[in-house]
Amino acid sequence: MCTAVLLAACGRNTPAPSAPAALPLTPVPTASAIPPTPTPLPSPTPEPLAAVVNGAAITLATYQREVQRCQAGLSNAGLDPAECSGTVLQTLVEQAVVEQAALAAGLTITDAEVDAALAQIGSDVGGAEAYTKWLAATDYTADEFREALRRDMLRSRLAAQATANVGGPTEQVHALAILVAEEATAQSLLEQIRAGADFASLAIQYSLDLSSRAAGGDLGWFPRGLLTAPEVEAAAFAMQPGETSEVISSALGYYVVQTLEHDPARPLNPSTEQALRDRAHQAWLENLLTSAQIEVIVTP
Repeated sequence: MCTAVLLAACGRNTPAPSAPAALPLTPVPTASAIPPTPTPLPSPTPEPLAAVVNGAAITLATYQREVQRCQAGLSNAGLDPAECSGTVLQTLVEQAVVEQAALAAGLTITDAEVDAALAQIGSDVGGAEAYTKWLAATDYTADEFREALRRDMLRSRLAAQATANVGGPTEQVHALAILVAEEATAQSLLEQIRAGADFASLAIQYSLDLSSRAAGGDLGWFPRGLLTAPEVEAAAFAMQPGETSEVISSALGYYVVQTLEHDPARPLNPSTEQALRDRAHQAWLENLLTSAQIEVIVTP
C-alpha cells in the first residue's frame, strides 16, 4: 500500500486524463433565424364551363349571360323565350369554330373597322344618347356589344370568302313539274301528257307543290344545287328541251318533270344567287362543325 510519499511516486507513473477534443463551433440557430414553412396557397377553383370547342372553353357564365339576353329580347318582342337555351349554345359553338377558322386563315377585324361600324350604328339609331338607351334596352354593356360586333364582322368576312365562288353566269334550266302523293297518279298523268294533254293544266289541277301549282308547275330558271328535290333537278338537267321524264320517286312524293329550256351560262337572278350563297355558307359551317371536337357540358 502506498503511503503519502509513495502516492507521489505512484502518481508519477499514473497517466493524467486527457482533455476532451475541441468541438466545432457551429452556432445553434435561434427560433427567429429559422425560416418559416410557407403555407401552401389553395388551388384556384376551375371556372364552370358550358362547352369546349377544339380545346377552347365556353364558360358557363358567358352562356348564362347570353341566354338571359336572348330571353329578355324575345320576351320584349312578345315571343316565346323557351328556345333560347338551345339556340344560344349552338350559336356560341358556331361562333367558336368560326373564330378558330378565321385565326387559321389569318383574318382579323381592326379596331378602326369596329369604330366605323359603331359610328354607323350610332347614327342609325339616332345619335349617342339614343345609342346608350339602345344598349340598355338590349342588355349590352358598351364593351360587350363592341366585342359582339367584332365577332359578327369577322364571321361575315369569313363567310364571304367561303361563298366567293358563288355567282356569275351559271348553267341553268327552265322546267315544269307536277308533284303527287301516289305513284299510280303520277303514271296516269304521264300517260295523259304523252297523249297530248297540256302539262300546265294538269299541274294546276293535280300538283301538290303549292309554290309552283298556280303557275302551271313552272319552276322557273334554276341552277344546280337549288331545288329541295335533287331528283327533280337531276332529271331536268339530263333532258333536252321539250322532253318529259319518267315518274320520279322522291322524299316528297312522285314527280313528272318537263324541261323547257337549257342555258349553259345564264346570269343568276338576285334571289337565286342569295339562296345559293346561303346554302354554300351553311355547307361550309356544317363542315367546320363536323370536323371540330365539341364537348357539351351544360344541358340546354
